[in-house]
Amino acid sequence: MVNIPNSITVVRALIVPLFIMAVHYKNFKIALLLFIIAALSDAVDGFLARKLKQVTIVGVIMDPLADKALIDSAFIVLSFVHKIIPPWLTILVISRDILIIVGGWLLTVFGKLDRIKPILIGKFTAFSQFLTIFFTLLHLNFNNYYLDILLEFLYPLTGSMTVISGVSYVVIGIKELGSE
Repeated sequence: MVNIPNSITVVRALIVPLFIMAVHYKNFKIALLLFIIAALSDAVDGFLARKLKQVTIVGVIMDPLADKALIDSAFIVLSFVHKIIPPWLTILVISRDILIIVGGWLLTVFGKLDRIKPILIGKFTAFSQFLTIFFTLLHLNFNNYYLDILLEFLYPLTGSMTVISGVSYVVIGIKELGSE
């Protein structure tokens, strides 16, 4: 269904390749701007979908996929191309997202699509991952001692939250698959 929130999600998905190119070619100012636009659009499309009562199955599926495309591509490029974000953190982020996607697929196959719901720790994890990318891009634009200190704190925090939420989703998924 074409509506304003879904259109915003499509635009966010289209920003992803532009963001990847900006980071790859070390145009970190443009990358930061694109990332901010994408992050704000994520908040706006969710708000509008609820406010306008335009929540659709397409939006429910597309929105998290657009988020994962942005977050995962940012972690990959900033970790393995530019060697800024530690690889262990990128591996944790990607592994968690694969678990969530496979788990969602399994719940769908077993007819439990209606039971797929985000959990609070998952939302906090996504927020910490967005913050990690945001502050990493800020660091690349404004090499600052305080940003270095913040990132040294943020990387392990984001990694811990990623692991905790990943385990939480696996436990919930196993319980859902075992229930009638």
